[in-house]
Amino acid sequence: MEQIFSSAGLLNIIQVIVAVIVVLGALVFVHELGHFTMAKIMGIKVEEFAFGFGPKWITLMKRGDTEYTIHPFPLGGFVKLAGAEPGEENLPSGFNSKPWWARFLVYFTGPLMNFVLAYLIFCIMGVMVGLPITKNSLNRIELIMPNGIADKAGIAVGDVVTHIDGKRIVTGEQLVDVIHKSTGKKLDFTVNREDKTLHIYVTPKLTKIDGKDMGAIGIMVTPELKRVGAVESVRYGTRVTAGFVKNFFTVIFSREVKNAVGGPISIVMETSNSVKRGASGLLQLMAVLSMSLGVVNLLPIPVVDGGQMVLLMVEGIRRRRLSPQTLELAQMIGLSIIALIFVLVMYLDLNRLIAR
Repeated sequence: MEQIFSSAGLLNIIQVIVAVIVVLGALVFVHELGHFTMAKIMGIKVEEFAFGFGPKWITLMKRGDTEYTIHPFPLGGFVKLAGAEPGEENLPSGFNSKPWWARFLVYFTGPLMNFVLAYLIFCIMGVMVGLPITKNSLNRIELIMPNGIADKAGIAVGDVVTHIDGKRIVTGEQLVDVIHKSTGKKLDFTVNREDKTLHIYVTPKLTKIDGKDMGAIGIMVTPELKRVGAVESVRYGTRVTAGFVKNFFTVIFSREVKNAVGGPISIVMETSNSVKRGASGLLQLMAVLSMSLGVVNLLPIPVVDGGQMVLLMVEGIRRRRLSPQTLELAQMIGLSIIALIFVLVMYLDLNRLIAR
C-alpha cells in the first residue's frame, strides 16, 4: 500500500493511465478513420467524424456535410453515416443507398487500417528504437511468465538484478547463466526497483530448454537494442507481422487460447509493463493491440465489422436485402455473443489477477 501512494507509485499510475488513453484512443481513432475514408471514397455522406465519446464537446470545423468534433472521453471516436438506419435505403448519398459491395468495403477498411498501423509500427521500430539483433542483453527483467516462479516470488518487469548471492551481476548473460546452473538452489536476488533495493529469494526449477535440462524461473532479460537502416527495419516488421498472424491462427484453435486472450484488466497490466520497458515496449504493445483489434473486428459476429460483412455477402448472393426483422435478430444474437465473450474474458482476467 505504501508503494502505491509513494511519489514513484503515483507517477507510475499516472503514466499507465495516460498510456492506456493514448494507445487505445489512437487505435480506435485509426479504425474509425478507415471507415471514414472509404465512406468518402464511395460518396457516402458523413454527418460527423468524432474524436472521443460522450456528449459533443467542441466542434472544430464543418467542411462540406461533415462536422469534425471532439468529445470528452478520449478513448477512440466514431463516424456517423447518413442513411445507415434500416428503412433509409432511398436517402440520397446515404449508406444504405449504396450497393452491398460498397458498404462491405466501408466495414472492411476499419480492421484493415489496424493491420496497416501495426505493420507500420513494426517496420519503423528498427529505425526509431532499435532491434534486438545483438547477442548482448541487460541485467533488467523484460518479461515475466504469469504465475511462474519469478512472478510468485515478487520479481517485476523493469527490475534490475544487481547481485545474486552477493555476486555482482552486470549483464543479462551473467544473470541467465547463474539461473541455468542453479537448479533447486535457493538464490538471493538483490534487485533495484524505483531506486529501492530489495532482496527476493527464488529457486530455479528444472526445465528443458533447447533440449537441455537447466534451471529456469520464468523470466526474459532485456535485449540490447541496435538501430538499423530502413530496409532492414522493414524486413523485420514484415517478418514479425507474418509471425503474429501465423501464431494467432495456431493459438486460436488450440488449448492455449484461454491463456492468450485478455480483457481490460490484462490491457492495463500489459500497459504498465510496457511503460517500464520504455518506448520499445509501448510501440510493441500498440502494434500488437492494433493487430488484435483488427482480428477481433473481423470475427463473424453481427455486431462487429466482420459480422456485418458476412450479412452483406449474404445479401450479395441473394441479390436482395435482408429484412429489417432478420437484421434485428442478427444484432440481438451478436450482442448476446459479445456479452458472453466479455463475461468469459473478465473471468479469465480476474483469475489471472488473483493468481498473481
